[in-house]
Amino acid sequence: MRVSQLPSVLLAGTYATVFARESSQTSWQAVTDDIRLQHAKYLLIQSPLLDTHVDTPQVMRVLAERPMDMIPQLGSGMSGHFDIPRAKEGGVGGVFFTVWTPCQDQLGVDVGADYLKPDNTVRDTYESIDLIRNMIEAHNDSLYPATNAQGIRTAFSEGKIAALIGMEGSHMLGGSLSTIRTLAALGVRYLTLTHVCYSPFASSAGGGAGTDGSFIPPSSLSPTNGLTPIGVELVKELNRLGVMVDLSHTSDATMAEALDVSEAPVIFSHSGARAIHHHPRNVPDQILDRMGPGKNEGIILSVLYNHFIDPNNATIARVADHVEYIASKTSKKHVGLSSDFDGMSEVVEGLEDTSKWPYLVAEFIRRGWTDEEVLDLTGRNLLRVMEEVEQVAQELKIERQASPAIYDKRTDLPGTNWGGPKGAYLPPAVKQIVDRRTRIVDEL
Repeated sequence: MRVSQLPSVLLAGTYATVFARESSQTSWQAVTDDIRLQHAKYLLIQSPLLDTHVDTPQVMRVLAERPMDMIPQLGSGMSGHFDIPRAKEGGVGGVFFTVWTPCQDQLGVDVGADYLKPDNTVRDTYESIDLIRNMIEAHNDSLYPATNAQGIRTAFSEGKIAALIGMEGSHMLGGSLSTIRTLAALGVRYLTLTHVCYSPFASSAGGGAGTDGSFIPPSSLSPTNGLTPIGVELVKELNRLGVMVDLSHTSDATMAEALDVSEAPVIFSHSGARAIHHHPRNVPDQILDRMGPGKNEGIILSVLYNHFIDPNNATIARVADHVEYIASKTSKKHVGLSSDFDGMSEVVEGLEDTSKWPYLVAEFIRRGWTDEEVLDLTGRNLLRVMEEVEQVAQELKIERQASPAIYDKRTDLPGTNWGGPKGAYLPPAVKQIVDRRTRIVDEL
C-alpha cells in the first residue's frame, strides 16, 4: 500500500499528528508505521472485523462459582483477552462466542469405548449457551444478537458488536442429532466436528493446547479415522440447518470426508497452514487444494495461538505468512481472521488481546494488500460464506426433512423401560406390540 493510496482526509490528520513530534525523534519508518496503523483503523470503521473464535464463556465459568455473576465485568474490564471496551478499541464488528466443554477424558470421566456411559457434558453445553445469551441481553447497548449475515450487518449499522454462537466439538451432543437441532434453534451457527478427542461422529487430530502437537492414535469407530456413519448424517444435517461445518481440530481424514459430504461451504474457524508450521491443528496442502474458486467455496480463518503459528517465531508477521500462504493455495476470497482469545495461555507477540487487531491489519497494508482485499479478509469473505450456507439450508429444508438417523451403538431404543411397571403407562394395543417383541427377544 503506497502512502499516496491513503484517503486524503486520513493522511492530513496522520501527518499533522506525526510531524507535530520532534523531527529528531521521528524516523521515516515510524511515520509510515503510524500511517498504516491509522489506515487500518480507518478500514475497520468501513466494514465489520469478524472474529470466529472467542472462549470468554470458558473464562467466566472458571472464575466464578456462579458464572453469570461475571457478566457485568464484560462491560467494564475482565481478566483475559476479551471484553467489550477492548473489543471496541480493536475495531471488532462481530464475534462468535464459543460454547465448549472439556473432553470427557480431560475431566476424568469414562464414557466408554462407544461413548454411551452418561456424563454431564450436554448439561454444561446448555449452561454455556444460556450464559452467552444472558451476556448479550445484559449488554444490549453494545452487543447485538445475530444469527445470520444480515444480523451482522444490522449490528454494524447500529454501532454494535454482532454476537454469535459457535460450538467446539461434537462430543457435546450426547451422540444425538436431536441435540444439534435444538442447539441450532438456540442460535448455534457453527459446529466444530471435534475438539481434541473423538466423538461418536468424527475423528480428531488431537494435538491441542498443552500437547507436543502429536497426532493421536486412530479412532476405533471409523475405519478411515474420519467420519462415522452418524457423522456423515451430522454433516448433512448441519447443511440442512444452516449451521456451518467447522473442520478445525479434526483429523485429515475427517476434513477430507466432510468435504466429500458437505453441500455447503465449510470453515476452519481457527487454524493455520501446516506448510508454514507443521502441527496437526493446521490445514495440510491436500485439503487447501480442495478449497477455493470452483471447489468448496469455504474459508480458512487464522488463529493467534503461538503453538499453531510458530512457537519460535510467534509474531504478527508470521500470522500474516500463514494467511498469505493459504491465500496462495485458495485465493484472497477464502481467508479470514480468528483469534482463540480466552482459550490459550500464550499469544502472538503484538496481538496480546482483542484491542490489538489493527496492528495485524496494518501488516497486510504493509504487504501491499488493497483496501478491498483487506476488507474481504477482515469480514466480507465470512459474510459471503455465511450467506451461501444460509442459501443451501433454505434449499435443503424444502427438499428433505430432519434426519431420523440414530447412533448405531445405542442400545436404549426402542424404549423398553419407558412403559412403566408392567406397561402401566401404555395403551393396550401398544403394550401388546411391546410384549410380543419382548417374547421374541427372549426366545432368541
